[in-house]
Amino acid sequence: MRKDKVGHVTLVGGTHGNEFTGIYLLDKYRKIQGGVGEYNFDLDLYDANLRAFEANRRYIDNDLNRSFRLADLNDEELDGYENRRAKEINQALGPKGNSRTDMIIDLHTSTAPMGVNLVLTQTDTFHLMLVDYVQQRMDNVNITLEDMKDHHFLMTVAPRHVLVEVGAVPQGQLRQDVFDQTDMAVRLILDFIEQYNRHELPQPSESIDIFRYFDFTFLPVDESGEIAGMVHKNIQDRDFTLLRNGELIFKMLNGDDVAYEGEDCYISFVNEAAYYDQKKAFAMSRKERFHIG
Repeated sequence: MRKDKVGHVTLVGGTHGNEFTGIYLLDKYRKIQGGVGEYNFDLDLYDANLRAFEANRRYIDNDLNRSFRLADLNDEELDGYENRRAKEINQALGPKGNSRTDMIIDLHTSTAPMGVNLVLTQTDTFHLMLVDYVQQRMDNVNITLEDMKDHHFLMTVAPRHVLVEVGAVPQGQLRQDVFDQTDMAVRLILDFIEQYNRHELPQPSESIDIFRYFDFTFLPVDESGEIAGMVHKNIQDRDFTLLRNGELIFKMLNGDDVAYEGEDCYISFVNEAAYYDQKKAFAMSRKERFHIG
């Protein structure tokens, strides 16, 4: 396990403008006496996409949280507000690959009832111990992994990072239970970093289960590309449960049922409102066990 300290942490809110929890949680931290707390590392609070927040939209031109591949950050011909904003954020917090920020914690919400979802892009000992630390101290915490080369998430500007996603809450709305869960998850992550820096972490679990994304299933469409069916009530609100071959997944507008055909998998982001622009119905994962240490 690496023993080098985490010296600078950035807590990011508002990467998606209609996910209000992160924006208002940062606002709370700025206004309350003592802020988030005192730690042995520097902590910055950063609003990622205030323009989208003011418009109560996920994004203005394109998804900011899909705009941080090195190839895109280095492409000066890419147009659109979020592409420009990504380059500004990369200069402020990065640059990616040699960043001034040691770690980014990015705050998100979902319209799906997934509880607390901690998203990783890497599974080294530091990150496994971090999510294990939170999972052992909070209820209803799931860990997901989205690993790819030249990742597009904002948080990958920093070498260490975690995305905190809590649901369910409608877009453009605050909900106290989701707000409080996000607050608790943030404070636990900061406590972990504090103890990591002091070499005072408790003994972690031997292993941890992680859901590794591998694909999406899309809503059924007609010949013109319009939505022709909806998520079946059989899988609605079943985030992080096992979907078996042959189970019903769609109810067509004509009344027909559609069954799932494929390998048994775990589903999440079921009927996520943010994914309707791409007509995604749910994400598909395989549950894997990772040894810690």
